[in-house]
Amino acid sequence: MTVFITMKKSIVMQFLFISLSYIFEEATSAIFTSNSDTITLPQGTIKGSYDWFNNQRKFLGIPYASVTDRFQEPGSPPVWNGTLIANRGNVMCNQYAKILETTVGQEDCLVLNVYTPPSLEHEPFPVMVFIHGGGFYSGSNTELIYNPKFLVKEKVIVVTVNYRLGAFGFLCLGLPEAPGNVGLKDQIAALKWVQNNIAYFGGDPNSVTLFGESAGAVSVHLLLLTDSANGLFHRVILQSGSVLMPHNFSYRPIKSASNVASRLGYNTSDPTELLKIFRNSTANDIVKASNADQSNNAFAPYFFTPCVESNLTSQKPLITEQPTQLLHKLGLNVSIIIGFNDREGIYWATHYVSQTLDKLIAIFDSIIPNYLLFEDDNDKTTFIDDVVNFYFRNRTVTDGLIAYFTDCLVAYPLLVSCESFLRIPTRAVYNYYFKYDSFRNLNKFLTRLPTTPGACHGDELLYIFQPVVLSLLPPTSNDAAIINSMTTFWTNFAKTGITTNSMVSWRYSAEQLEFLEIDKEIKMRTLPNEDRMNFWRETFKKYGRK
Repeated sequence: MTVFITMKKSIVMQFLFISLSYIFEEATSAIFTSNSDTITLPQGTIKGSYDWFNNQRKFLGIPYASVTDRFQEPGSPPVWNGTLIANRGNVMCNQYAKILETTVGQEDCLVLNVYTPPSLEHEPFPVMVFIHGGGFYSGSNTELIYNPKFLVKEKVIVVTVNYRLGAFGFLCLGLPEAPGNVGLKDQIAALKWVQNNIAYFGGDPNSVTLFGESAGAVSVHLLLLTDSANGLFHRVILQSGSVLMPHNFSYRPIKSASNVASRLGYNTSDPTELLKIFRNSTANDIVKASNADQSNNAFAPYFFTPCVESNLTSQKPLITEQPTQLLHKLGLNVSIIIGFNDREGIYWATHYVSQTLDKLIAIFDSIIPNYLLFEDDNDKTTFIDDVVNFYFRNRTVTDGLIAYFTDCLVAYPLLVSCESFLRIPTRAVYNYYFKYDSFRNLNKFLTRLPTTPGACHGDELLYIFQPVVLSLLPPTSNDAAIINSMTTFWTNFAKTGITTNSMVSWRYSAEQLEFLEIDKEIKMRTLPNEDRMNFWRETFKKYGRK
């Protein structure tokens, strides 16, 4: 643990850490892979590799669609002559890398990675398609983080997907030239590619589980509620995200675009003028203008996120209602795993570690979830007073913020989503509550609160995927047990729609929510922090958007 705490103290050390990780990946790829797997797709021939180090076949950086124009839905999959060497495992869409303090990525970034078991004797295999998180402004499907060796070992095929981020994926101007949500339409294009091509890799297109974390889970939930994705997947897993997650939906997209345009040197709220600005600016300039300092403003970078599209300006609108209205839709009737971590809020509270309660109250406007609306300032003041009394009366500012962010950003939105899913009585809905805390909780160790107990936002991912930084560190016996449990639950669900594990029976009920608590002891339990959830139920009754 000391090694990671020391490294996170310096941006330079973080840069060296990631650079060494990348060098390690390239070295092991050269030593432990053999370019021997060639597949002919309708697009052309690709050549993958056999990864001896992780005991899997991999085909990296396969183009699944084309970017024909900025802010427009994706075009057809590109075709090529000859053989495409499928070894680009770290393609990124345009974004700002805070660790490197520079822009990275490319506009033509619509690629996916396919990982298969080493032998295809028992094909066709169930398929798991993963959508990464990152608030719709960062992240990628990079194998540096999302190597699915633990999942593939259980005889499934895993596909990890890139989609356009920031303004490139979510500029929403109410114009045909920038209707919004093209990043989500990228994901649909990827799912269509899977349907048309996964059989060539030994996969079963009739057994596709779509799963995602944070903004990736928001995406999964949105696709679950749109007819455009009907038939493209058959089960879903939502990890720490849902449509009501406040900072991952834009209620005022024109204002957000105008704010970024002002950083580019323009002062306008006219959609047509904004379109010209974003079309004529370089990708790097747009990314830099969209970057924001999160010190005492945890929500600062969330400029471009999913939005309500106009039927008049979008050829194929995906979202035509606000999240609170979307939750009334039944959606596709598929089985669901949905859950969250016990201390998600560490991820956002880290930006306020030096804050006093008085200073926090003075800026509290900036951390009120946007699914609440107040008729006047008196209502807002009453809400803030209620929050202070409930969350900060018997806690430190940091602990209060951790609990507050956990509940308003993740736990309560997921609870509402769980209850909406149960409106289809025949739908299986499995809830989980992840509490396990160990050396592998890397997301937490890269915050300014590394020794805080509990599982931070994103920590559960390290028990499903193997990041390159942990490749030479064998998991402890406890870690190995959690990895085995998580991957067994996830892959059995992908295979059958039923969560099975020899250690515990993961139950669900249409009458009462039950949660699988994942910790050193795995057990069933009732709703976590019920008093806190009741606080948000009452708050939403008073102030929630209709």
